[in-house]
Amino acid sequence: MQAAKTIRRGLLGWLMATLATDALAGSSMRCGARLVEEEDFAAEVLAACGEPSFRDPFAVHGRNGGLLVDSEVWTYDFGPQQLLRLVTLRNGRVRQIETDGYGFPPNHAPRCEPRRVVEGLSKYRLVMLCGEPVTRRSENHLKPLYARPEIYRGQGGTYAYRNQYVTPVYREEWVYNFGSRSPMRRVILEDGRVTDVETIDRGFDR
Repeated sequence: MQAAKTIRRGLLGWLMATLATDALAGSSMRCGARLVEEEDFAAEVLAACGEPSFRDPFAVHGRNGGLLVDSEVWTYDFGPQQLLRLVTLRNGRVRQIETDGYGFPPNHAPRCEPRRVVEGLSKYRLVMLCGEPVTRRSENHLKPLYARPEIYRGQGGTYAYRNQYVTPVYREEWVYNFGSRSPMRRVILEDGRVTDVETIDRGFDR
């Protein structure tokens, strides 16, 4: 019985240590002997890790068009043996560090297929897989977070309405052309991530 308790405690300790390590891995990035963490300055990231493989700057605006936050997503591609690191900066400081699958070999050439354009891709991975789109446009958009029911009593009785909460996002629309034998793909990106893929009219040969 005592041995079983010891084993359970050991497993619990291992699980807690693993979860703690995973949480650290999701919010930090090691470059050589230096560790980059949330709230670090952009200059500190450059000092530790050098120039990113890909910079994606964008500005997020509020309801009245005023600048809310100056943003960038820096992608570090350390090759096919390591995971991509996506460093999101807000007003010059690290806000978030994510991974996005394994990197690409040197001199990688895009070779796009429609089935590879899927939700969840980072902008860097999309460009590396498919190259630049045939058209693109961008806008600042207020995206609903959730809707909370609100009740009020009017003259004709009790009415319900919804008070909607929104968050500003930088939205882009990219269109990929795969030639006259295939339909084109309309790709929506929000803050540097693919959130929607739609099949539209048949493509064209150049």
